[in-house]
Amino acid sequence: MRPFFSFYGGKWRDTPKHFPSPEFETIVEPFAGSAGYSVRYPDHDVVLCDIDPIIASVWQYLIEVKPDEILSLPGLQPGQTVDDLAVPQEARWLIGFWLNKGAERPRKSPSQWMREDNQPECYWGNRVRTTIASQVESIRHWRIYNCSYEDCPVTEVATWFVDPPYQHAGRHYRFGSKLIDYASLGRWCKELPGQVVVCEQQGATWLPFRTLGDVKTSRTSRSVEMLCLL
Repeated sequence: MRPFFSFYGGKWRDTPKHFPSPEFETIVEPFAGSAGYSVRYPDHDVVLCDIDPIIASVWQYLIEVKPDEILSLPGLQPGQTVDDLAVPQEARWLIGFWLNKGAERPRKSPSQWMREDNQPECYWGNRVRTTIASQVESIRHWRIYNCSYEDCPVTEVATWFVDPPYQHAGRHYRFGSKLIDYASLGRWCKELPGQVVVCEQQGATWLPFRTLGDVKTSRTSRSVEMLCLL
């Protein structure tokens, strides 16, 4: 499947190239975001957790929404914002994530890149609506919890894909790196049962990370990504 929405730091593009396939039927993403890893393996028993209530609400909406409802969501007319749309708040947030690719929160109006009609298929419009509508039936069995990683309800053996706000570059999230005790997070990761994949960026030392590679993170920037397999 393709991403249901674009999010800052998403891993959908890099999953096939850089991250191991899941060894267990259950996949847990305790920092869900746009769940780029799980989207590659939708048939698994996917459990998402995110402390951001907007992210959690968008995922709950996607898990429950009917394809026809997605197809009926409107586009934005010139001068409009998502607040002008007569749709549920969760749908406004979903559309907002598609107005500015790779943002850390949903936007109310289109980015300049979208307004200039650059790659229109990558922003909110008919292609995106059709793609999402064709995929929502495939995630009915997914579960989403609005909670911190510490309160994740899964205790069984699973594949854990841990992609937190990065220690040195995660300030931009609504619930970013300033709110995370990375030493505590590292201890938590070491105690997880099963396959554990932890993502970070160059400079992080809270786990024994190794260099993954120089990865494109946006149209204009790159990042030296790190990985720890526990």
